[in-house]
Amino acid sequence: MKSIVILFNLLVLLVDAAQHLNSNGPFGKKHTVNDEPNPYACNRRAGLSSRFRDVQPMNVSKTLYANSEPIQVSWTPVSQSCKDDFVGVFYSEAKDESACDYFDFEFVQENQSTTTWAMTNLRRSLDFRYYSRQLKCTGNYTLIAKSPLVQPANINEPTHIHIAYGDGIDQMYVSYLTNSSQYTPKCQYGLTPTSLTMVQTGSSITYQASDMCEGKATIIGPQNFIDPGFMHTMLLKDLRPSTTYYYRVGTDEHGWSQVYSFTNRPADKQESVYMIAYGDMGLAPVQPGAHSTIPRLIARVNSTNVASVLHIGDISYARGIGALWDAFMTQVQPIAARVPYMVSIGNHEYDHETGGDKDPSHAPGQGGFRPEWGDYGTDSGGECAVPMVHRFHSPSNGNGIFWYSFDVGPVHILIFSTEHDFLPNSSLYKWIENDLSSVNRSSTPWLIVGSHRHMYSSLENNVKENQIAEHLRLNLEPLYYKYHVDLNLYAHIHAYERTCPLYDNKCVSDGVTHILIGMGGQDLSIGNYTSVEWSKYHDAEYGYTTIYANQTYLRFSYHHVTEDSIADQFELYK
Repeated sequence: MKSIVILFNLLVLLVDAAQHLNSNGPFGKKHTVNDEPNPYACNRRAGLSSRFRDVQPMNVSKTLYANSEPIQVSWTPVSQSCKDDFVGVFYSEAKDESACDYFDFEFVQENQSTTTWAMTNLRRSLDFRYYSRQLKCTGNYTLIAKSPLVQPANINEPTHIHIAYGDGIDQMYVSYLTNSSQYTPKCQYGLTPTSLTMVQTGSSITYQASDMCEGKATIIGPQNFIDPGFMHTMLLKDLRPSTTYYYRVGTDEHGWSQVYSFTNRPADKQESVYMIAYGDMGLAPVQPGAHSTIPRLIARVNSTNVASVLHIGDISYARGIGALWDAFMTQVQPIAARVPYMVSIGNHEYDHETGGDKDPSHAPGQGGFRPEWGDYGTDSGGECAVPMVHRFHSPSNGNGIFWYSFDVGPVHILIFSTEHDFLPNSSLYKWIENDLSSVNRSSTPWLIVGSHRHMYSSLENNVKENQIAEHLRLNLEPLYYKYHVDLNLYAHIHAYERTCPLYDNKCVSDGVTHILIGMGGQDLSIGNYTSVEWSKYHDAEYGYTTIYANQTYLRFSYHHVTEDSIADQFELYK
């Protein structure tokens, strides 16, 4: 019976993986493994019907749009429609017979005549098209209706605005994206929204399909790699601690963003801080959890002085689909433009089989860290962290965004990659031990570690997942215990779980509290939990966590997105 249960769990995992690989929707449409516009038709010989058919006009509510602005599309209902009729959004240059070269699509219901698309600025002209099947719904797709061109009102509109901590307490990275690097990017900032008297220039960078490691990420097309535009970054220096700054980004030539604000972290370690943490978000509304979580996070950032957000791996779930990165960065901008957005690498950002010198982490070997006992595969669709490295920033005291650390008031936070070699004698292991040992606990009493893959979980997992957890416990748990880590945050499993203060599978008074926070938005992990003493609370609900800390007190809270209620909470004292 046990073997049957294990087999069933493996099958569930395989189905989940297939769904993940087929989930897309940069314009807000939900798709699963069986939701492609008839894959048999898409795989047939390309070409219009030999029978002449008039192409009808589709109407749009606007032809120029700002990023994230909706467009309503309408058409005359088809008298004899097929169940797999669909409306898609396409490159304007895509051929009419290329029915399946869409960015995103939506199946058309019987007698449906309108739909709404949440537009993402992809820096190019697009159009909407209605396709139906020939030969009584058994043949190739035929173009039925087509819209006029729609395009961004400003193709160089500053988008994807976000901030991150730099090396010093007085530094902040400010980043944004446009279609061009023709002009020097700028950040204008000051102490009031109407007096942005300080200016910092920056640099620009981009990447190509050839920079990626393998798979979908290296293939050019609307459902694979698209031109990502140029990522612009400025490093603000000499910022006052605990001070609110107002800023905007852009250029006179290309236009400016709206004015945003952020409050710099405190220099005084006696000051209290408040942070948000979660993992495994993905894209709303493709992932309904993200669709629910994002408004809660925006409301909390707007109402509370949040020092930073910790996103512990599995960020966009783009998996080589470039447009999903555009959509995700648009999604988090209301949060990340106001609060330092600090990220950790997950398996859906890094994993690869080849890569070699293309790997931006410079991991040794052709495929990086690929032990026989782990399920390290191709979960990133061949990205091997290239989009992550170009988009996000971190202090430079480790290996870029792969591992780094920083202080926020009385808290020291260490972020590292579980996709890299963490075994003793590795460069990562040595860095972790050196960083943990260097923290002055008299002035910085709280020590938090964040990494993607879980060390403890009572949810039944496959053998490979369990083996990774065992090796994390075997090799890193003694370090955490030796240096008195307070909280170990991880994700990967799409659920929440909290342990007692723990060491070596036993509750101990001076142990580490381990917390699974993978419930940010991706499909929840529903399964069986084993009965273990150290598991104090678990559930599989969408949500996020908050951390409040001062010199003597830390309160950790888990919020369900439903009514923003607190489902679990505990306190630690020094």
